[in-house]
Amino acid sequence: MQNINKKPVKFIDNVKGPLIKPCPCAKNHIPCNYAVISHIINCQYNCTYCYLHTFFGKDEIVVYRNKDKIISEVKEYIENSKDALRIGTGEFSDSLAIPEAVSLARDLIKLFASQNRHLLELKTKSDCIEELLDLDSKGQTAIAWSLNPQTIVDSEEHGAVSLEKRLSAAIRCINAGYKTAFHFDPIIYFDGWREEYKKVVDAVFSTIAPQDILWISLGGLRFPTAQRKIIETKFKSSLSFDYLEKGRDNKLRYPEDLRVELFSHLYNLIGASSKDVYVYLCMETESVWNRVGIKNSDNRCFRWYKRRNKNSTG
Repeated sequence: MQNINKKPVKFIDNVKGPLIKPCPCAKNHIPCNYAVISHIINCQYNCTYCYLHTFFGKDEIVVYRNKDKIISEVKEYIENSKDALRIGTGEFSDSLAIPEAVSLARDLIKLFASQNRHLLELKTKSDCIEELLDLDSKGQTAIAWSLNPQTIVDSEEHGAVSLEKRLSAAIRCINAGYKTAFHFDPIIYFDGWREEYKKVVDAVFSTIAPQDILWISLGGLRFPTAQRKIIETKFKSSLSFDYLEKGRDNKLRYPEDLRVELFSHLYNLIGASSKDVYVYLCMETESVWNRVGIKNSDNRCFRWYKRRNKNSTG
């Protein structure tokens, strides 16, 4: 793996605008019905495909350190919401990769454990879970891992831990009482992709019981057009651009037929292991949802979580 220096952390005391708001999603695509806590901007890892390289444009991590204000805003947001919410910290940074992220995660887990309407999701490519294992989440926090074949982890996810370590961390979190979820995002087209993604799906279901998985999302490789130069020059990535074209959201994407092929393969692999695991598409068009055959295009996976949770508790 390429040696990329760690990024410095800059602390700030004031933030303009709310710290929690709906996920911006992609224009002309089915929304995810997700809310985002944006207390950290940028990520310790250097995944070549990550949109943060162009969104933020700096090799530093900015951390808003007033945790009391963050918790207060989140508490007010969830108390005033008429709908059950899925709220996460993993949109503008990894949810657990640096100590400041873990510190806030502990406080958020405690906050969400004090109610039973809303679900906290912590998305990560790390195994930084030690400081979370002593907490009782009351089943209101899901710790979710982004997954890719190890060959992609090695070549494109600089600094992130191995696939094996991610799954090992997931097992420990399940044993500590957390819910878990997985995100195959971005799915990348390369020689041998079918076999390599099958290995990942097999690894997931050979180590984790389907009933312990709240959901699995599928999303294709996509990034702003300006990022291509960064991927090619800064990271000297092995990603192929041969099939990419500008999509309806003005990002470079695979054409629809190829996306359908990628998603259908993963969807069928997951279905062969479990018919009960909830699967949804991230930042996709209604046409792709329909062609893949996924029917839950309102994307309300939290509703499914609440229904299963109610059934499991009698």
